[in-house]
Amino acid sequence: MRSIVLVLLGALLWCPVAIAGDAVDEAAGLPAAEALPKLEALLEKALEEKRAKDVLRIRRHLGRLYVADGQPYAALVHLEAAAEAALDDRQDVDRLHYAEALLATARQNIRSQGIGRSVNPFLRDAVAASAKELVVAGKSAEETLRARRHRVRIEAHYLLGELETASAAWEAARQDLSKVSVELHDLLARVRYAQRRWTEAAQAFERAGNDLGAAAAWDAARKPERSVPLYARRIAADPSNAALLAQALRGVRYTGAHGALLEALEGVETPEGDAGVELLLLRADLMEAGGRAADALPLLEDAAKRNELDPRPKLRLARLVVLAGKVEDEAVWDRAADAYVAAIERDPGSTAAAEGLSWIARREYSRLWTAWRDERVTDRCVRVQKALVEAMPDDALAWMNLGNTLRVLGRHEQALEAYARAIEANPYDPAIRSDLGLALGSTGQVDAALQAYEKSLELDSSHVSGRQNAARVLWLKGRDDEAAKHLGAAIRTSRAIGRSTGTYRFLMDRIWRTRQDPRLR
Repeated sequence: MRSIVLVLLGALLWCPVAIAGDAVDEAAGLPAAEALPKLEALLEKALEEKRAKDVLRIRRHLGRLYVADGQPYAALVHLEAAAEAALDDRQDVDRLHYAEALLATARQNIRSQGIGRSVNPFLRDAVAASAKELVVAGKSAEETLRARRHRVRIEAHYLLGELETASAAWEAARQDLSKVSVELHDLLARVRYAQRRWTEAAQAFERAGNDLGAAAAWDAARKPERSVPLYARRIAADPSNAALLAQALRGVRYTGAHGALLEALEGVETPEGDAGVELLLLRADLMEAGGRAADALPLLEDAAKRNELDPRPKLRLARLVVLAGKVEDEAVWDRAADAYVAAIERDPGSTAAAEGLSWIARREYSRLWTAWRDERVTDRCVRVQKALVEAMPDDALAWMNLGNTLRVLGRHEQALEAYARAIEANPYDPAIRSDLGLALGSTGQVDAALQAYEKSLELDSSHVSGRQNAARVLWLKGRDDEAAKHLGAAIRTSRAIGRSTGTYRFLMDRIWRTRQDPRLR
């Protein structure tokens, strides 16, 4: 009877633990989003009831799930507590898990913040946590866990910048393990690369199966005969990979192996549709670097047709059209302007397209005084400037330049509209008011022009162009003293800033002469 009572009491005492154990296993099998809150609740209950073994089991599950869920920092408190517990024979493994979580946290911080002091404590703790030798039953399991321990030590020292220590840790791993894993070879390659031991780094990357890492190291060693075949092989396997093609282009630019890579890619087929744009752009860049700009043009035209929304083919086409053609050929500049206009229409925020259009606009504007009768030149100048203001409607300078061009061409009403938009975008620029005054004066609105000049000087009393323009209008109206006053101020300002005063002195001389003979006015 007594034995039966004892058995019943034992069953009652074991029941909560068994139930808790079942609940833990059930929660641990759920997706992380559901499992984590349930396990946290079970942990709180187990801590209250002081069930140490259940606490340990739950912490192990929480640590594993938080790491798998990309939250290594949240896992640390659980894994650290598990590593300090000595309730079973898994303490060494718990310590390894803790070290790996520390390393994962450091990696996460590096991605978000970069290398810095905030990362070092995690790396130091990872080294300390992995310092103790692992003692685990079973040879295969022990080998795998020892490899993981070595990986933590090598990578932590590498990230700390302790390259010699990392090399020593890798050598210890090589001697300790029967087979060095691909991951460890990749780590060695990174250490050697950081040590600028390029050839050793490339060989280690190749053993790790990392073709791109090996190619970068061979490039650094100035051995394109080793890197180009690697790039060509990877490109043949994935010709639409923009990151891969960009690295290949950077590599051959560094080694000067443009021709070698272009030749190596001859047998690689260009994918259909817009998937082939990246490879076409790469081939065009390689041809340009090899001085074959004209040969690159058909490739860029093909790329532009494949993806009409991508501005890059048009941008490169615009540049190469000028490089490949004759500068004196107006058709070349028409084609370049059309390409830049198309590029900025596809991407209004494109700095390169805006710079290209501005470059053509400056060239044509400088020719307007001699080629203003040539409609081809004038239309191209207006077309590129209109494309700029359409892409950048809040850019006061773009509107002012368009207004200046239209004014020089005698399209005064359109010029006044452009100046109005420029003032709307920036009402505090004296240059816009001064140029507006020139347009108003050209249409016979002398008083309005004078008001515009006065406004420009109100905004900036040292604006010499405003003073010169105002002086000219006042002189024509017979207000010589006021004109001379403006010119005197312009001369003083020009002297102060080291600018020539010849223009203002010439006007001063005109004022003096007309005072002597009014017929000269």
